[in-house]
Amino acid sequence: MMVSDYMREPLIIVGKNEPVTKVRALLRKYGDRIAVVTGEKGKFLGFLTRRDAAVITSTKSSLRAVDLARDYPVLTPETPLEKAFKEMISQKVWEAVVVDDPVSNRVIGVITLRDIIEKFLEKGYKPKATTVSEIMTTENVDEMLVTPDERMTKVWSKLVLKSYPAVIVVRSEEQPVPIGIITAKDLVDTGRWRFHRESGSKIVSPAKAKRIMTRGVVVATPDTPIEYIAKTMAKNDFSVIPVIDDNGRVIGVVTQADVVRAYLEGAKPGAVKVKPRVAVKPVPEVERITFVKAESMLQQVLVKKKPVEELPKVTAKDLAVTELPAMSINDTVEHARRLMLRYKTNYIVVTDESGEIVGVVSKWNMLKAISLKGPVWRRRVYDKFFVDYVMTKNPPRVKPDEPLESVALKMLANNSDVVLVEDDNGKIVGFVTKDSVVRKFVELRGHKILVENVMTPSRIGIVHPHHSLAHVINKMRTFQLDAITVAEGDRIFGVVSANRLPFVAYEDHINARKSRRLIWVRKLVKGAAKLGRYVKVLPLIAIDAAARTEEYVTQDQTLVEALKKMEELNLDGVPVRDKDGRVLGVVCKYDVLREIVREAKTIEEEKKEEKVAATSS
Repeated sequence: MMVSDYMREPLIIVGKNEPVTKVRALLRKYGDRIAVVTGEKGKFLGFLTRRDAAVITSTKSSLRAVDLARDYPVLTPETPLEKAFKEMISQKVWEAVVVDDPVSNRVIGVITLRDIIEKFLEKGYKPKATTVSEIMTTENVDEMLVTPDERMTKVWSKLVLKSYPAVIVVRSEEQPVPIGIITAKDLVDTGRWRFHRESGSKIVSPAKAKRIMTRGVVVATPDTPIEYIAKTMAKNDFSVIPVIDDNGRVIGVVTQADVVRAYLEGAKPGAVKVKPRVAVKPVPEVERITFVKAESMLQQVLVKKKPVEELPKVTAKDLAVTELPAMSINDTVEHARRLMLRYKTNYIVVTDESGEIVGVVSKWNMLKAISLKGPVWRRRVYDKFFVDYVMTKNPPRVKPDEPLESVALKMLANNSDVVLVEDDNGKIVGFVTKDSVVRKFVELRGHKILVENVMTPSRIGIVHPHHSLAHVINKMRTFQLDAITVAEGDRIFGVVSANRLPFVAYEDHINARKSRRLIWVRKLVKGAAKLGRYVKVLPLIAIDAAARTEEYVTQDQTLVEALKKMEELNLDGVPVRDKDGRVLGVVCKYDVLREIVREAKTIEEEKKEEKVAATSS
């Protein structure tokens, strides 16, 4: 077995003068374990691992990639795998670079322990050892255990300075039951643990392990088969899996190095072999839990409907308007917001320098322009950005004779609130908006469809009044909702609506900035009276951005009544209650679009079934 059979192409290649902070960002972005540092013509200069990137304990640093790069081990394609493994372990690294030959020193690949394990499984190799008890590491395991309140300075020291592959977070010293794990990947993926300021001159209060750890740990027992551990590590890129006894206490760990050693060398000297655990009997198909993706969940409604009737033929030409306000692609997001207010419109066309339409901006698009995190006074940080930051680029196009159902499908598929209507020569002759599609469908079928037939399920369509604004907007984007109900129990506080959210006032005439302030009184000098005040401005929450209303519709009302209520309140959605007064969720305009597409698909399937039945008869 040679290294050439197990190596792969590097995902991250950087120059020697690349800042280490940039390398850290690339490791986080691509999820890889190694970044290769090269010079001219791909010549090898070194490599950095996640632990090397975690050496920087502050947000900023002047160090370059070459300053922290390792120059050993370096392998060639002809290096035997056993020798390569021993060199990696001797240097306490789990990654290495492969060059074509020591003279030209040109990088041609990388190899990691995970790559080796994946290849073992792919090739169908069987380990020389059988169970975890034969390969697990028990030396210095106590050093790898920390409690949830352990300072990250100590955790960082164990991972970076002492080169432990992971730190296991246990319930307490008296009860070493694993509840979390921290690896170098956690240090790369988040900066909440850093304990130096940018200047490096002052240490702030370090975070604790419980703030950084990955909660929940996959564990093994001494009788767990090694092949199961290998598959779990390869699939999830786990560095370490704790081994527990019958009481759940940590008695050892299995590392990726232990697994590779099991395939190459077999059991460790003096290891006790135990009988492998019997495979668990599979759960019958009918008893298995079914996991539903978000896309599938959005197809759900509360109550199934009777067979639908085909809509009267309505085309894009019937729905289109010939004019919409326009703006240049060189204008800003702030200008788009002002145009919407000036023309009282939900949609704006964006053109390039030659006058060609290159995008559209709707109030739904404007959600991107709201800064979700940080101080309140940074909520409009994107206002000075060009409008292409938020616009829908290359909006979908349809022919004038395209049916209503097809227009709705293209809106949903392209996440666009506007569809362009073009003639046979490619000339734009009109625009179909979400509002016009929804209004026409409700006019045709709304009196036959109940709210409960189309509304978003309650577990999606409700947020608590104290949910952060970031949570609200992320939920709306994820589940494609243009409105969401703000409620606590059976009390409705209002609706966060896409057509109102971009224009929420973040300032008022009394306090200048609209915010929530938390004030602590503290001592300025030790032993003195409490005179000083520390004022913290908190992010806005759902109730701050909601259009305050207690209006609602019931689940047995029709879509006609629901749309009428939306237009009265000038909202894209309205809360829904059941007959007993319980808050069920929200019904919004995107729900109507989804209903149009569902009906069209149902009718199409019924036609196919009728055609098959006619053919068979």
